[in-house]
Amino acid sequence: MNKDDDFGDEIYGYSSKQAEEDGILVDITKINKDWEKGIFNYVTLSLLSEGYVKDGKISFPNLLDLLNQCLFIVKKKSKNFTEPDSFFSGKVEFPNGDRKTVYLEQNETDKFTIMLPEDR
Repeated sequence: MNKDDDFGDEIYGYSSKQAEEDGILVDITKINKDWEKGIFNYVTLSLLSEGYVKDGKISFPNLLDLLNQCLFIVKKKSKNFTEPDSFFSGKVEFPNGDRKTVYLEQNETDKFTIMLPEDR
């Protein structure tokens, strides 16, 4: 058995793309193509429903604020990107002023999904 076979055949897989199709994740690179260069590509719909959607549309300024706050968390906890990891967590200020914990978890695209703890 080689190292790739240590756990045997995959029984079930669920990709970020499938979660997007199911309405669980939102691909933010479709909102702004420039964000393809960044480290985040998905945000959970449940997180976006915490004040990032107005009149059925994503609030661009609020989403940009979320991305900047999350980038700061990664930058700080990775010691200015010198100690990479696949998971980070921290508090961000939501549009209503509440500070809540978010999880930043690397997905199969090697970018990060931003989510609430209960979304994990």
